Amino acid sequence: MSSSDPKVKTRKTRDRTAAIAVTNEPNLAAPPPLPEPDDSDGARAASPSRTIKDRDLTLVQISCDFVCACIALPLSLLVLSRLSLASANESGRLLANMRVDSLFPIAVVVALALGGTYRVAHRRLQPSAFLELRELCFGVGCGCVLALAIGSFLHGAFGTPEPFVTQLVMAVIVAIGVITVGRVVLRFFLRTLTTTRVLVVGSGTTADRIMLSVRQEPAMTLVGRAVDGDTVDAGAIGRVTDLPELCRQLDVHRILVAANEQFSAASLDTYRRLQNSVHIAMVPRYFELISWRSRLTDLSGTPLLEIAQPHLSAWDKFMKRAFDLCMSSAVLVALSPLLVVVAVGVKLSSPGPVFFRQVRLGRSTEPFRLIKFRSMTIDTEAATAAEADPERDDPALPLRELRNKDDETGRITGFGAFLRRTGIDEIPQFINVFKGDMSIVGPRPFVPNESNVEGWATRRFEVRPGITGLWQVSGRNDLTRNDLVQLDYLYVASWSLWWDLKIMFETPMTLVRGTGAY
Repeated sequence: MSSSDPKVKTRKTRDRTAAIAVTNEPNLAAPPPLPEPDDSDGARAASPSRTIKDRDLTLVQISCDFVCACIALPLSLLVLSRLSLASANESGRLLANMRVDSLFPIAVVVALALGGTYRVAHRRLQPSAFLELRELCFGVGCGCVLALAIGSFLHGAFGTPEPFVTQLVMAVIVAIGVITVGRVVLRFFLRTLTTTRVLVVGSGTTADRIMLSVRQEPAMTLVGRAVDGDTVDAGAIGRVTDLPELCRQLDVHRILVAANEQFSAASLDTYRRLQNSVHIAMVPRYFELISWRSRLTDLSGTPLLEIAQPHLSAWDKFMKRAFDLCMSSAVLVALSPLLVVVAVGVKLSSPGPVFFRQVRLGRSTEPFRLIKFRSMTIDTEAATAAEADPERDDPALPLRELRNKDDETGRITGFGAFLRRTGIDEIPQFINVFKGDMSIVGPRPFVPNESNVEGWATRRFEVRPGITGLWQVSGRNDLTRNDLVQLDYLYVASWSLWWDLKIMFETPMTLVRGTGAY
C-alpha cells in the first residue's frame, strides 16, 4: 500500500493527534485520540487539506465579479437595443457603446471592494448569494454612479463621449443577475474542490447542535471537539489550552465555540493568540433570544448585542397572506402536470387513495386537514398507535429516531420513499396554503398530541404553519423536538418577508442534498 493511500494518511493523522499528549505542558492531562468518523460527536477522520487561503479567495471572488460584470455589459446593451427605440441604443452601435461604458465593470468591483464585500466574505460560515443580494444591489448601483461620474468628468475635461444613463441603469439590472449566478457557480466549484476543517469547542446540547450543522454542510469537515474546562470528557480530543497544537496538527481552518458561562483568562489568551491564523466564531450567550434582526452596537467601547423586538403587524400579516395567495396559485397551475404524474405513480405503487389527510394544528391552534401525497401503505390503526406511543414524545431525540418504526414495519412504499426524500409529497400542501390553512413559510405543522407547548413557545401558533421553514433548512428530521420549538419561536419573533424569501431560496438545495431526509 502506497504512502499516498487515504487510509494510511488517516492513520498517520490520528497518530499525530494522539501524540499531542506528549507536550511540554505538564499540567495538561493527555487528551484521548481523535474519535472515529462514526463517533457520537460526529468527528471525521482527518483527510488531506483542500482549502484556499483568504487572500487567494478574495482574488478569485474579485476576478469572478469582474468577469461577470464584463459579460453583463454587452448583454445589457443587447437587451436595451430590443427594448429602446432611441438611435443611441441600436444594436449597430454595440461596440461604440461598450467603449463608452467600459468603465462600468471596473467601477462595480471598486464599489464592492469599498463597501467591504470582499473583506468579510471569507468570514462567513455559510455564504449565500441570497443574503448578499442587498449589498450586491447597493454595490453595483454605486458602481453605476461611479462610472457615470468618471465618464461625465472625462467628457467635460477631455471631450470623450458622454455615457448614457439608460445604458448604465440597464447594465446594473443585468449585472446583478449575472454576478449572482456567477457567485453561485463559483461557490459550487469551491465546495467541490475545497473544504473548511472545523474544530468545535464546548459540550452539551449547544455543541451537539453545532456539530450536526457542520456535518450537514458539504463544504465543512468536522475534525473533532475540544472542551473549555479541566475535564476532558468522552469524545473530546483536548482542552482550549491545547488548541494551538491541535490546530497545527489537524490543519484546522475554523474554530466554532459553543456558549459558555464564563471564559477563563487562559482561554481568552488562547483565542487571542489564534486570531491571526484561524477564523474563530462564537455562539453568544442567550443565543435563544438572538436572530438575524439583532444588531451589534457598542456603549463606550463595550460591545452590546441588541435583541430585536418581536413584531407581526397587521400590514405584515397582509403582505404574508397576499404573497401566499399569489405563490400558491402560481405553483398549483405551473406544477399541475407533475401533480397528475405523481398521482398516477402513487395509485400504481400500492392500493389506496392518492392523498394522505391528517389533522394538524393551524393558527390559534385551530385544527385543519393537511393534504400530502400518500407515501405509506394503508394502515390507519398502526399510524394512530405510532402517534400515541409515549416513546415518540421524547423532546431530546431526533425526529429521525422517532420515525424509524415506520421503516421497520415496512409501511413506507418504494415510491413513497422517493417522494419523501425529494419533498414532492409536500406539493399538495399548496392547496392548504391557497385555502388559508397554511403558509408557504412558517412553523412546522404540529399534530394535536404535539401541542403540549406552553409559555413563550406558544407564539408559534400566532402564524399559520408552513410547508417549509427554519426547521426545513436547519436539519429537518435530524433535529429534536426541542430544536423545533426553539426554531419556531425564533421564526415568529423575527419574521420578515425577506427572511421568508431566504428560506424559500435555501429549501430546494436542502432537498437536493437530502439534508435530514428519512
